[in-house]
Amino acid sequence: MVQPNNKLAMKTLLSIWLLALGMGAQAQTLKLYAAAGVKLPLQAMAKQYESDAGRRVELDFDTAGAAQEKFQKDPQAAFLITTEERLVAAQATGQISGGRMWLLADTVAGIASSNPTKPKMDSVEDLRRALLAAKSIAFSDPARGATVGKHFSAMIRKLGIESEVLGKATLARDGVETMKLVQSGAVELGITQLSEVVQADASTLVGPFPGEFDLFTRYAIWVRGNDPVAQSFVSLLRSEVGGKSFKANGLRPVP
Repeated sequence: MVQPNNKLAMKTLLSIWLLALGMGAQAQTLKLYAAAGVKLPLQAMAKQYESDAGRRVELDFDTAGAAQEKFQKDPQAAFLITTEERLVAAQATGQISGGRMWLLADTVAGIASSNPTKPKMDSVEDLRRALLAAKSIAFSDPARGATVGKHFSAMIRKLGIESEVLGKATLARDGVETMKLVQSGAVELGITQLSEVVQADASTLVGPFPGEFDLFTRYAIWVRGNDPVAQSFVSLLRSEVGGKSFKANGLRPVP
């Protein structure tokens, strides 16, 4: 059997599939809404898919919650990539239906710093000390459905430093904006997915939240309907080629 983890084999397989379906380069665009944490690997895979299969994937990135809302309001959209937890809940409540979910990759939340000397992050006390010492902090707005933003808000409450942190915090639109603030030096610490840190500027990486505050997020893709060409894009994401792209951008592929 031809294995999809070889780029040439994948291209040949997709070409045969598309020809059999009578679809070519002029087939309609597939629309995908996705959480910003998977932006770079998805851009790379969409570009390869267009080259291999002759069908364009239009990408729209936002917070996990906002991406889901956009998908639900767009009946023409083919894909949604958000957290597994959100997709399971959306299926259970009937917010999404008539499709199928596949697991893709995991990411871990943590901290980026614009300072050359990074704070120590070996314990919860180190975390508390670093957050209090920082002159400015940015994180994604929890009200927009940001997974890390919600976690961080709960974390600073539990640490008993909510007022101190919020007094010097900037609420960013998403992790991409958070990292722009870190890279420009506008804020000292940025709180986001480590994949977004690596994708933006690996030199700013501090590390994951320590101890009880470690946050593990699993991303999954929902495919609306049963379009076999759309399914072939999922096969590319879950292939060895896709796995390498996720790894290169700070995510851990799910087998």
